[in-house]
Amino acid sequence: MSLDRRTFAALLSLSAAYFTLGTGSLAVIGLLPPMAADLDTSPAAIANLLTVFALTFALAAPLSQVMLGHLPRRTLLLGGLTVMSLASIAGALAWSYGFLFTTRLVMGVGAATVGPMALAVVAGLTPPEHQGRALAIAFSGMMLATVLGVPLSAWLGELVGWRVVLLAIGVIGMGAAVAVFRLVHDRSGGGRVGLGTLLSVVVRRRPGLSVATTLLQMAAQFATYALLLPYLTEHAGIDARWGAVALFMFGIGGIVGNLVAGRLADSIGADRTVAISLGGIALTFVGMVIAPPGLVPTFALLAVWAVAGILFQAPQQKRLVSIDPAARGLLLSLNSSALYLGMSLGAFLAGVVLRSFGAGALPIGSLLLVGLAAACFAGSRDVAQGERQDARV
Repeated sequence: MSLDRRTFAALLSLSAAYFTLGTGSLAVIGLLPPMAADLDTSPAAIANLLTVFALTFALAAPLSQVMLGHLPRRTLLLGGLTVMSLASIAGALAWSYGFLFTTRLVMGVGAATVGPMALAVVAGLTPPEHQGRALAIAFSGMMLATVLGVPLSAWLGELVGWRVVLLAIGVIGMGAAVAVFRLVHDRSGGGRVGLGTLLSVVVRRRPGLSVATTLLQMAAQFATYALLLPYLTEHAGIDARWGAVALFMFGIGGIVGNLVAGRLADSIGADRTVAISLGGIALTFVGMVIAPPGLVPTFALLAVWAVAGILFQAPQQKRLVSIDPAARGLLLSLNSSALYLGMSLGAFLAGVVLRSFGAGALPIGSLLLVGLAAACFAGSRDVAQGERQDARV
């Protein structure tokens, strides 16, 4: 049994929402030079626009479930898309860095409902046996944002200016909202979530360890990816002009991994797919430590890393939904927060490692974080097996 045409169209609209979220959050990386020049500020200050978005998202995602989780998921998704899009349009009109900074904060608040609610709606549109593939289709928008959205934003920023790019992101977001309004008909809502419920989910071993797995997996990747270009030039002996090609290839590998992830999770199970992902990431970082410098071995390792890394996302989301389907919105919100906290933590640790030990040590730090992620994953599986045994008794 395959997904019907109506469900597939709805999933594509959710993918468009994720494309807006991904491009909106990461576009400042490519727009850094023209933004800094136009606003007469430093590149580091422009980089902080990504940080404020990520931290706002991480804090607002679970809190939005506490305050708004009882509302229809579709309504929250549409509201988040609207807020995010209008904030991007306002950012295009910014007359100062301070105002632009504020619009990024507002974008983070809007995005905090878009990411989790899009995935929660996906889980409600499809039966469990197809959820892995459906989640992968929706999440493909984030991959396209990485491969196409961010490089295209950088190119357009130089061609027509960063303000036009932010305006375009806002318009695309409004278009995604219209598509969701027309194609997604799930008006179900979640139950009311209190702060006590939020805390109880965090401290419970199975969901707590699962969310920690996401945080550490993402931190492991960004502990090298955030400073991948210095690693390529200083350690792998690759000319700087190949940096953009490496990033593009990494994005292509991510798309391949995302296409495989959903089907693999549905066929062999989410737990096995996550285990394969963590193992592949670990082997990649081992290879980056011991492989000889050069274009071919480095690009081969990047390809394996990209596929293995994104292989984690869809099955991990499926695992979280299976813990408590009724609270899937809250669990997916916590998972989304963990993603962005992991990005911030990994990027911070990358800077510490680079300053202290050099670019060649970046994969070693990542490898240690993967080990911690694997330990949390194993712990969550042990708890799940214990719960199943207790249920049979």
